[in-house]
Amino acid sequence: MERIRKFLFLNTSPKQTIIKNTFWLFAGEALGRLLKMGLIIYVARKLGADGWGIFAYALSIASLLMIFSDIGIGSLITRDATQQKNDYRSFISAALLLKSILLVISVILVIFVSPYISNIEEAKILFPIIGLIFLFDSIRDIGFAANRILEKMEREMVIKVIMNFAILVLGIVLIKINPLPVSVAIAYAVGSGISVILITLIIKNNILEFITKTNIETVKSIFKTAMPLAIVTLIGSIMGNTDIYMLGIWKTPEDIGLYSAAQRFHQFILIIPSMIATATLPLMSRLANKDNLKFKEVLEKTLSVFMIIGIPTAFGGLILADQIIPFLFGLEYIPAIPVLRILMIMLLASFPLFLLVNAIFVYNEQKKLVLANVFGVLMNISLNFLLIPKFGITGAAFATLISSIIVTYVIWGKMKKINYFEILPNLKEVVLPAFIMSLVIIMIKKFGIDVISNIVISSVVYFSIVLMTKKTILKELQEIFGK
Repeated sequence: MERIRKFLFLNTSPKQTIIKNTFWLFAGEALGRLLKMGLIIYVARKLGADGWGIFAYALSIASLLMIFSDIGIGSLITRDATQQKNDYRSFISAALLLKSILLVISVILVIFVSPYISNIEEAKILFPIIGLIFLFDSIRDIGFAANRILEKMEREMVIKVIMNFAILVLGIVLIKINPLPVSVAIAYAVGSGISVILITLIIKNNILEFITKTNIETVKSIFKTAMPLAIVTLIGSIMGNTDIYMLGIWKTPEDIGLYSAAQRFHQFILIIPSMIATATLPLMSRLANKDNLKFKEVLEKTLSVFMIIGIPTAFGGLILADQIIPFLFGLEYIPAIPVLRILMIMLLASFPLFLLVNAIFVYNEQKKLVLANVFGVLMNISLNFLLIPKFGITGAAFATLISSIIVTYVIWGKMKKINYFEILPNLKEVVLPAFIMSLVIIMIKKFGIDVISNIVISSVVYFSIVLMTKKTILKELQEIFGK
């Protein structure tokens, strides 16, 4: 027990710290997202596609107006603190000040501008509460960024689980009392407020240090450094929310609810690459421009892990979408099945993108991300204009798929120019097990076995084959963290 305690709660070596942080980040995000997904499923069923669509639409509008509050400052803090640059404490203090200013401006925009650009009247009442949600979320994220400097991710895990459990319980209670979208918004706001209180209590001893070393020149320097990343973040937010906003122009809240249900399931799956990429960020920051050969090895091994997980997930989701949607959300959401199938294909582009963006960022080459993302969002908007009026939610999903593939392809090429890498040899060893797994899934479906049993059985088959080829996830992770 003592060895487990030391391994999970103390930082004893770089290798152990990375593994420990990966565990806690993944555990916290997975449990938190699972609780939140539980609420989403409950709300989607109780409010129906129409009510859920109103809430999802309001969130998307607010997200578009909050894009200026996140210019990548959290990642800058992690990178500079990890690399131990000169006077990085002053940098952190200035970064937090800049983040706070942008946050206040963004929340004001959400509360006062959102009602004027909303195409759905019922969503307007939600914007003040959603503005409060984003305020609390951003303050919490600032606290998390400060906490990650200390590499104590176990604290983050506890806060995320408590927050999402509070949101789940309160959401269910309020929906039973008043089955309207505003009840969901209140639950989110209260849960997020609890997380702010908790992170403040945890880092209270460091707050004074983080806010008393600011100077204007450092703020200006951060703003200049962050601008390329800010543009990328802005464009990414636009790409992630324009589909729902543009659906609101031509389609009904019910259509938005159908689309959002499939989208939320897709986003739930993306916690896997997101957390692995976040956990490996400190390691990549230490290796970039200092040991490029080891950096290349870490990048290739991590991308291999992404493919080992991502390819079978995409194949399985594509085949089982017609069972997953009614199982989770009910028969009312059956029209969302084609959307989920398209989004499952998109996983093949989404999985590696998380790591490639981080890889370019740690080399301080974030300017290279701008053009790819600008092109991607313009493509997304153009395709939405062409496809949504005729094909509705399926057209919106297809537009997102095409633009995501293009962005990933371009960023992949740019990273190769910075530090050449390849994963094709490893891909060959993943495709065959994934193909066999897909055949197993189809056979099990024909026998009428339920979707959960199908997922479990086919997963066992896939990873058994992978194990026999000596390419286990455990081995890949061991090679990563052994660097």
